[in-house]
Amino acid sequence: MVAVLSNSSDGLTSRGIIIEIPLKPRKKMISLRIDEEALLALDKFTAICGEYSRTLFITKIIEAVAKGLKESNYKATKLELNFILDGSNDNPSGVRIVIPLKSGEK
Repeated sequence: MVAVLSNSSDGLTSRGIIIEIPLKPRKKMISLRIDEEALLALDKFTAICGEYSRTLFITKIIEAVAKGLKESNYKATKLELNFILDGSNDNPSGVRIVIPLKSGEK
């Protein structure tokens, strides 16, 4: 039996009777403890935004932090979060939060 695939853009390939299916890396589970006020803020944002679930939103943030740490060669000393508010392009407003990543820094 020879496997014939009509669409190779889905990542499947065939060789004779062998079908190779590349597996995506599995995500690991972590647990977080956050206060109720923070959880309510996340829930309110995701309800208003409607684009992300709370889990997807937190996942994207954690993955962005990990990428930044890797690209800074793990030498970052501070993390800066900028929350940009939609509005006039002439005078963008937002909220800026700086988080020290090394103990003793403020």
